[in-house]
Amino acid sequence: MAESTKKKGAFFMAKIYLVRHGESVANTRGIYQGQTYNTPLSCMGKKQAEALAKFFEDKDINKILTSPLMRTKQTAQKVANLKHLEIFDTLEVIETNHGEWEGLEKKVISTKWPNIYQLWQKKPSEVKFPGGETFLETRKRVIRWWNCIIKENTNLLVVTHDNIIRIILAEVLGLNLDNIWRFQLNPAAVTIVEVENGNYHLLALDEKSHLKELLVNLGNHAL
Repeated sequence: MAESTKKKGAFFMAKIYLVRHGESVANTRGIYQGQTYNTPLSCMGKKQAEALAKFFEDKDINKILTSPLMRTKQTAQKVANLKHLEIFDTLEVIETNHGEWEGLEKKVISTKWPNIYQLWQKKPSEVKFPGGETFLETRKRVIRWWNCIIKENTNLLVVTHDNIIRIILAEVLGLNLDNIWRFQLNPAAVTIVEVENGNYHLLALDEKSHLKELLVNLGNHAL
């Protein structure tokens, strides 16, 4: 019996693997990408995607979902090739719409919008990005999707973005949304949530043993 339908007593068990995309070109320059500044993986990001595929060599995955952006799809493609699976674009897990921030370096943003930038670091739940979403709007679409996906009872790989994984982790761990910066999420690292008949718990946070020398300085990224 496949892992996705393996029984534990009378219950079905499944795993949802949440992966932040590999390092992108914009990540290396400290640029907010959002939905419109759609850069590919950097050279390091491509190596991270290859390492991610090796991580999943012995894992049972039934379906791969990705944000429809280049950096997530390129990351997922290495795993898809290995597992002979199709990639399904999933708009609900696309990055936050950062509006006027998209395509700008974080040092520019911190100067032009100092109050919003500082609020983003301390109370993300209160942020509305100029010309973009409020973070609560991002959360609403992500959690609506999450509440549906946990009912599928199948092993999923979801390749998405830093913000999106933080929203899901806050839900899983029962954290206030303003506490999402408490942990690190490395490019191509794996966070694992086990689901049992609609209930879930965290199995692994930011698993990065497969990355080894491929870890990067997160301080350079615009998050």
